[in-house]
Parts: sequence; structure tokens; C-alpha cells
Amino acid sequence: MTAPDLTYEDDPATRGLRMEGRDSLYLPAEIRVAGGVSTQSIRVRNLSPSGLMAEAAVTYAIGTSVSIEWTTHQPVRGRVVWALDGRMGIALDAPVDPMSVRQATIKAPVLAACDAKVMASRRLRLRQR
Repeated sequence: MTAPDLTYEDDPATRGLRMEGRDSLYLPAEIRVAGGVSTQSIRVRNLSPSGLMAEAAVTYAIGTSVSIEWTTHQPVRGRVVWALDGRMGIALDAPVDPMSVRQATIKAPVLAACDAKVMASRRLRLRQR
């Protein structure tokens, strides 16, 4: 006996039913419609291995394929499963590790700050010569 095929309307992600926990966060990112050229800035407010919720100035229609691009993590692809009041739920095409996204985002500013301190120290030493 095989499991019945789920229609788009029967998909738990589409109906807003969560199958796994999610991390609350505030990550800036860019969203691009699949095959599109332009992006818009979004704020990812929560993230789970299978999806995310983002705030955006412009939301996309349900079913729209999108790519989410972070400056510190590889892009992820998914589709919009709901949109309401400047927010969108996006079901991801492949699982993502929320901790790796969070850690990459935290490490980037720290590394940039360390690089800035190193460069300032080098400039100071050059001036002292």
C-alpha cells in the first residue's frame, strides 16, 4: 500500500501546520524570484530546516519560486506558501541547518571587526616607523 499523494492544499506547510521547531531571529537577506534579476531586501524572522518566515515590503503570490540570499551563507531555494501583512512563509526545497546560518551571520561581523583592528594596528605601526 502506498501513501496517498498530497495536493498543494493538503501540504502541511501550505496550511501553516509546523512539523518541526523553528529559531526566532532577525537576519537581513535578499529575495529573488526564480529566474529574476532584481532582488528585494527582507528580514528573516524565523527559520527551521524546512522553511522560514520573512518580512518584506512587497510579498509574492503563493506558489512563487524564490531564492533567499544571505551574505554569509549559501543561497536557499523555496516557494511562497503564504503571504499576509508584509510577511511571507517560504517552504524550502532542501533542508537547511538553522544553526549554521545563525553562526555564519554572527561570525561575519566579528571577523570584520577583527580585520579592522588588525588593519588599524598595522597602520599605526607604519606611522611609528
